[in-house]
Amino acid sequence: MTLNVRNYNNKEMLLFPASIGDYLPKGHLSWVIDEVVDQLDLNCLYKKVPMVGNPSYHPRMMLKILFYGYATSRFSSRKIAQSLESDVAFIFLSGMQKPDFRTISDFRKNNTEELAEIFVQIVRLSREIGLIELGHISLDSTVIKASARRDNFYDKEQLDEEERKIKSLLGIAKEIDDKEDKVYGSQLRGDELPKELQTPSKRLEKIKEAKNRIEEKSLKEINLTDPDATFQRQNDHAVRPGYRAEVSVDAKSQVIIACDVINKRTDYDELIPLIDEIGKNLPEFTSKESIVITADSGYSSMERLKELESKDYIDAYIPDAKYQGKQRGKKIDEDSPFHKKHFIYNSQKDFYVCPNSKKLTLRCRRREKSGAMCTIYQCHECQRCKYFGNCTKSSIGREIRIYDNRDVLYRMRQKLDTIKGKKIYQKRKTIIEPVFGNIKHNLKFREFLLRGLSKVKAEFRLIAIVHNIGKIAKVLRQQVSYRTELVPLLAT
Repeated sequence: MTLNVRNYNNKEMLLFPASIGDYLPKGHLSWVIDEVVDQLDLNCLYKKVPMVGNPSYHPRMMLKILFYGYATSRFSSRKIAQSLESDVAFIFLSGMQKPDFRTISDFRKNNTEELAEIFVQIVRLSREIGLIELGHISLDSTVIKASARRDNFYDKEQLDEEERKIKSLLGIAKEIDDKEDKVYGSQLRGDELPKELQTPSKRLEKIKEAKNRIEEKSLKEINLTDPDATFQRQNDHAVRPGYRAEVSVDAKSQVIIACDVINKRTDYDELIPLIDEIGKNLPEFTSKESIVITADSGYSSMERLKELESKDYIDAYIPDAKYQGKQRGKKIDEDSPFHKKHFIYNSQKDFYVCPNSKKLTLRCRRREKSGAMCTIYQCHECQRCKYFGNCTKSSIGREIRIYDNRDVLYRMRQKLDTIKGKKIYQKRKTIIEPVFGNIKHNLKFREFLLRGLSKVKAEFRLIAIVHNIGKIAKVLRQQVSYRTELVPLLAT
């Protein structure tokens, strides 16, 4: 296939040393990235190379320097461009070519969908060389800060106020234009405006877009810097604009086999999509007899657990929030003698009887915000009850919600209470937490550079790719003695 690209050969022989890569030690990460990328099918990138005009930089080279940049915590396109002039590994991977920072930034920004395809290839390569076992898979999420300021969130009323201020500023600007000669004199052009008036039209346009977005998606507030970012609570309990990075990790070598980024504040809707993505990335996943899936309580919901039960090849261990809280020694409402589990159901007449023999009759059926369907029963005799104030303080009486599919929650609790269940669930943290530790501590990736949900999804896939390449590098260093053995080992 003939491509309209610049000639690229980073293996070109030199007088001394024999090649650029000889400056690097055997087993260096750059060699692994070089060999891994050379094994990938990059037709998805080649299709986008223009056939006319100035030759483009080779996509394979661009991918290598991008991977190595993220693997060495140089996420900025400017830092990568600087490193191309002084870092031997970058010089080797680029074949001494020096794309500028804008070219690097545009390549990353314009290939968001292609990175998803490349991520899948890396996952399958990891499977082929024995890094993935598909015996125990753990799911979790972590909050990563968005490229947006906390104080740049606005609700609809605040946007209206900003719009009025800017229109007022534009009116002032017009008055200044009308009186420019009298105000500024003859030495200036007369069109110089105060600093706050220099870009009001662009901000006004952004505010109008934000208002439309709030109305279309029924949002309470929006960030003007990154409209897709939402407030997320982090492990230190601080609330910051950010996204939730979702991962599925195989237990054998802690390879990320599926990932996504969401701007929701909860994880339970991501349980089934993450599992389905594993099947897309690794088709043999659905043909396995039994695969253990563990996840924390954030992924637990009665509807999702019910759906998971229909996948007979999955052996899931996912506690709900109350069960997990009790295991950690927290006092929960189920410990109360007035919890709904102590209410007796009359199936013939469809009502409940409370511990004080008061009747709770059917009030309505309703779908909760979580998507769960429930039936609500209410008592109308509470104010005359001796337990009023302990059982309920509501003037309209005690009500209980009986959720559909609640039995699946109790079955999961029983499963987690077994010796086998406890042992399996204890392994979850040792599988998933080191992955987030590597991403945030070793790779130092704690904040997205790109903005917008589709772009941060692609950026996190970059991080997942270099995390997996790190795992490949580790196993290759253990299995081979010389760099020349990398290619046949990866190719098998």
